[in-house]
Amino acid sequence: MEIEDKKDETIGGVKIEYFENYFGKRKGYFIPKLIALENGKKYSFNIGPFFFGIFWTLYRRLYFHSLIIFLIVMIESMIEKRLLDYFGYDRDLEISMRVIWLLIYGIVLGYLGNYFYLKSSKKKIAQISSSQEEESLKMRKLEKLGSGNWILVLSFLIIVILSVAFGQK
Repeated sequence: MEIEDKKDETIGGVKIEYFENYFGKRKGYFIPKLIALENGKKYSFNIGPFFFGIFWTLYRRLYFHSLIIFLIVMIESMIEKRLLDYFGYDRDLEISMRVIWLLIYGIVLGYLGNYFYLKSSKKKIAQISSSQEEESLKMRKLEKLGSGNWILVLSFLIIVILSVAFGQK
């Protein structure tokens, strides 16, 4: 009886088993967050985006969000450079500005990360679940799409490391 009840459960009109398959091992974390989101609680804190920022968004396949974060970081870096030039370069001031920026950036992304990820996940899951494909194929697609993207994260990390290594004066 319990198994049948679970198959009839839905989140936003989509069977919960689709979400479980998509979130995989992290379903115990993300499904309650998704239910809270459906009930109007938009923001919850996630330590992953707080500490790993753009790497977390790349891993979670939030490519548009990653691009926006990258642009924000580039703009912030230009503003920081101009402020340091204006006030006179001071190593302590530079470190202070970076720490403050990292804290603000981490806190904002820590609170918005789940929201962005869950909204994106709902769209992807709804699209796959409404397709006319065989159920087993849908489940395989959801599992693959829900798994993280380590290749892109590692590629981006290598680019960052190389740009820092070769960008030194």
